[in-house]
Amino acid sequence: MAQVEGIRDRFLNNNELMVAAHRAAHQKYPENSLKSIEEAIRLGVDLVELDIRVTRDGLPILMHDDSIDRTTNGSGLVEELTYEKINSFYLLYNGEPGSEKVPTLEEAFRVCKGRIMVDMDMKTDQVEAVVEVVKAMGITDHLLFFDSDWKVLQNIKQQLPRAYLMPRAYKTKHIKKAYKKLRPEAIHIDQGFYTPKTIKQANKYGMRIWINSLGDRDRQISSSPEPQKDLQWIQQGANMVQTDFPEYWLSIQSKMNK
Repeated sequence: MAQVEGIRDRFLNNNELMVAAHRAAHQKYPENSLKSIEEAIRLGVDLVELDIRVTRDGLPILMHDDSIDRTTNGSGLVEELTYEKINSFYLLYNGEPGSEKVPTLEEAFRVCKGRIMVDMDMKTDQVEAVVEVVKAMGITDHLLFFDSDWKVLQNIKQQLPRAYLMPRAYKTKHIKKAYKKLRPEAIHIDQGFYTPKTIKQANKYGMRIWINSLGDRDRQISSSPEPQKDLQWIQQGANMVQTDFPEYWLSIQSKMNK
């Protein structure tokens, strides 16, 4: 059985904690790079979070920001640059260019296929270009599509009826609305309403519950980690956690999933 099949089975059929590497495992390699994806797979995370944008000439690539200024030695908006132009630059790590280029979505899929699930953070509304690559690679059941714009997710579902969806909720009452509109497999919640009522509502509609360790919690982990406090925090009911420190959360996962 391919490695991803076991991950997908757990995603769909139990409530054990799953760990997602934010912008792939970028502590050692540039974010959203092929090497950072490989590192996430090596570590054993369940999902790799990748940011999807589309170039001026219609090619889906991995890039968090709307411009390439912060992450490469080039400059310009992704939607105003051709892929050929973007590919002439190098990704930065610790502020310095290395040998890694900005990956296309297809290149990323070739690394991920059969090995890991992908959280598709849709930084674009050009769904057709993304769907074309997904179909060509035959990788729909490896993917969890995330967007705060539910219309984008509806569009994806129309074109990929078997796609897994994760809308963002901003209040507990959004969970029921998301169920009616999208029938999603997961719901993205925030710390502000990480409450027993929210957990109960998500469980009622059979949704996995995604929460971020990003921000203050990850900053605490980077300086002076408190595993017992983090274990208690996640045991409140969320069962998917996104982090910049996947190794740390994998150690928490091993304690929870014994």
